[in-house]
Amino acid sequence: MAATNQQWARGYAHQALSDLRARETLVNARAEKCHRLHFLQMAAEKVCKAHLLAAARGPDSVREIRRSHAYIAGPLPQIARHFYGKLNDNNEISRWEISEIKRLAREIQLLAPACKEGDVREDNSEYPWEGAKGDICIPCEYSFPNLDDGNRAIIRLINLIRAAAATFSQ
Repeated sequence: MAATNQQWARGYAHQALSDLRARETLVNARAEKCHRLHFLQMAAEKVCKAHLLAAARGPDSVREIRRSHAYIAGPLPQIARHFYGKLNDNNEISRWEISEIKRLAREIQLLAPACKEGDVREDNSEYPWEGAKGDICIPCEYSFPNLDDGNRAIIRLINLIRAAAATFSQ
């Protein structure tokens, strides 16, 4: 008998929580930003897949969700809207914050090497890439200027990812 969508969702969410714990270990150890962002990207991807799998119908959609890395930019703002209220006394998320979450979600998705933006964005948190001037860019030496993983907005987003993962992992 094949696993159910709910079982897959729970598995992805449980692993997302593990990825967030690994990220926190790296933060505390003052590891390079690329590694901290890599675990954030993986946790975000997995919680988004858990969200999609929990609502998926049929084996074809499950196979597609499991295969792709491009599932952060769309679902993460939806997840944030839902879990923001749960974490903040049923208050609605502000337009400014949801706009910032959309921006962060897109940047987090682009950290995966498979999610280049039409071959324009090569920067990723995992593998070296060739820069515009033909130089080799190395993730552990790159500043990732579009993502400050210590700012308030991203910390709040991480807390929302953690809350969603905890819910889906039950």
